[in-house]
Amino acid sequence: MLLRPLARYLNTRPDLPDVFAAQVARACDRDRIPVAELTSLTQRAAELTGDPAIGLRIALFISLGDFEVLEWVATSAATWHEANQVVCRYIRILNEAADYRQILCDDKSHLMLGSTIHMPAPAIDFELAAYHLAIRLRASEIPTELEVWFEGREPSYVEAYRMVFPQAKLVFNAAFNGFVTDAWRLETRFPTANESLHRVLRAHADHLLTLLANGENLIQRVSADILHALREGTVAAEQTAARLGMTRRTLTRRLAREGTSYSDLLKQARYQTALHYLRHTRHTVEDIAFLVGFSECGPFVRAFKRWNGQSPADYRRSRARDRG
Repeated sequence: MLLRPLARYLNTRPDLPDVFAAQVARACDRDRIPVAELTSLTQRAAELTGDPAIGLRIALFISLGDFEVLEWVATSAATWHEANQVVCRYIRILNEAADYRQILCDDKSHLMLGSTIHMPAPAIDFELAAYHLAIRLRASEIPTELEVWFEGREPSYVEAYRMVFPQAKLVFNAAFNGFVTDAWRLETRFPTANESLHRVLRAHADHLLTLLANGENLIQRVSADILHALREGTVAAEQTAARLGMTRRTLTRRLAREGTSYSDLLKQARYQTALHYLRHTRHTVEDIAFLVGFSECGPFVRAFKRWNGQSPADYRRSRARDRG
C-alpha cells in the first residue's frame, strides 16, 4: 500500500536518483511485495531525502482505490465498528506482517496498528497517516476526541504530524501505535455503507485470504527452517529446499510466485534474530554478527544499518534510553 503514494511522491522530486525511482516503478509492477522490502524502500527514501518526516509526506499522496479490496470492503461496512473489524481481519491481504487489533477499554476504543516485524519510524508514520487520510477521503468528519498514539518519543519535527492530524491529540511514548476514540462512536453508521455490496466484497476478501494462507504455509516453513539453520550455523537454500522435499529451483520458483525470495527471507530472519539479541541479551555486536550468519562484524553492521537506519550499538543504546 506504500508503493503507489511513494511513486507519486517521487514524481515531485526530480532531484532524487533515477535509479531509485526505477526501483520503485519495478516494484509497482509486481503483484505482491514483502513488507520487509517495502520498509526498506521507505528507509531508503528517508536516507536520500534526509527528511525524517518522509513517511508522513508520502502518505499525503494516497488516492481513492490505493488500498484496493481492503478499502472497498471496509468502506461498505454498516458501522465504524464493523469497518474497523474488517480492516483488522483483512489487512494481511496487503501486509503480511500486520497485526491490527481493536480493543475496548472502558469507554474508549483502541485501534492498534501493530506489526510482527520491526518497523522503522518512517514506515510507522506512513502507516498511521495513510490509515487516517484514507478514512478522511471517504468520511470527512473527524472525531473531536481523536487521539493518535505513537510508541516513539516526540520528535523535533512534530509540526509535520500536526499537518497530517490537525484536529487530533498527538500522544508520544504511548503503549502502541494507533488511534483512540470514544467507544460510542463504533455503533454509528459508516457514511458509505452498502450492505449488498459489502457481502460480495467480503466473500472476495475471504477468498483472497485463503489464497494467501496457502502461499504463507510455504513462507512460514522456509522462514522457520532458516531460523533453525541460523541456530545451527549453516544456512543454505539448497539445504532448506532438501529439508522441504523439493529442489532449489522449485523452491525459488514457488517463493517468487509469492512475491519473495530465499535471500529476502534470510535477510528478514537475520534482522529479527539480531533485534532479539540486541534487545534481550548482553552479547557483543561481534558475537551477534556471528550468530546471525556473518563471518565478520563489519558487513553485519552495514547490513543492520540498511535494515534499521541505526548501527547495532546505536540501536541498543536508544532502546536503553527509551526504557530509562
